[in-house]
Amino acid sequence: MDVFTDQLMIRYLDPVHVDNLLAPPDDPDRTRLQSLLAAVYEPNPLAVRFVDSVSVTSTDFQVPVSAPVTVRGSWEQLLPDVSQTRVVLDVPALTPPLWIDLALDTVVTARVALTDGALEALAAEDLTGLSEADFVARFAFLDLADLMARARVADYQELQAEFPRLYRLHYAQPPAFDPAAPGRRFRLRVSVLFFPDLDLGGALRRLARTRQALDDARPHPAEYDGGALLAASAWLAVFPAAAFTVPGAPGTTQQVSALLAAEGCATAFETVP
Repeated sequence: MDVFTDQLMIRYLDPVHVDNLLAPPDDPDRTRLQSLLAAVYEPNPLAVRFVDSVSVTSTDFQVPVSAPVTVRGSWEQLLPDVSQTRVVLDVPALTPPLWIDLALDTVVTARVALTDGALEALAAEDLTGLSEADFVARFAFLDLADLMARARVADYQELQAEFPRLYRLHYAQPPAFDPAAPGRRFRLRVSVLFFPDLDLGGALRRLARTRQALDDARPHPAEYDGGALLAASAWLAVFPAAAFTVPGAPGTTQQVSALLAAEGCATAFETVP
């Protein structure tokens, strides 16, 4: 029996506690929400400067997720008629489902700033008559060895042959952030996992399996009108605050948060009766 999970499910029946989970009262800058947004919406060329509000549109407990199994096969016939058939099928998973303890659909309103300016100018340089020494002198801002490695050429002469012209793109400075501009609305799914103890290895394995299963089962667009979409959901791990008072705790709350953040997961620490 997982008492911690049961207590949290009862706790999060109250919308106020759910709001506090996403935007804690002691987090006036709403950094937790910003990190959740950044896990799904690539912060380039739009960067979130302020989160104004979050609205929870649906709350579901103990949501099963199973990644479908993709089966690929082919059949060929040579005689008397040449034919070939390829089949790709998605069949239900054969393993038991994984479980998301709390699934939240939200709408986050945030004010954003552009990090990239528009293309302002384009120039081209002819490399065919330029010696290697002249190239290094003229384009000192470029690492020639790195450029050749990226171009997959063995030497400067091969670079000249493969890429006789070097194009230089100049982008304008992005507009200054306007804090008075209207906020932008982001639809954000937040998947919350409850961990009754500080088994950090087990927590990371469960996070990796469940996240991969959800990304496979719930495909998402590759991009939105402001950049790339990185995942189907943001992830939040909740641990008991009391676990850090037990002798032999593996680390502090800051260390656990840093570990989970390295895997793209936010953390919360709750005190329950």
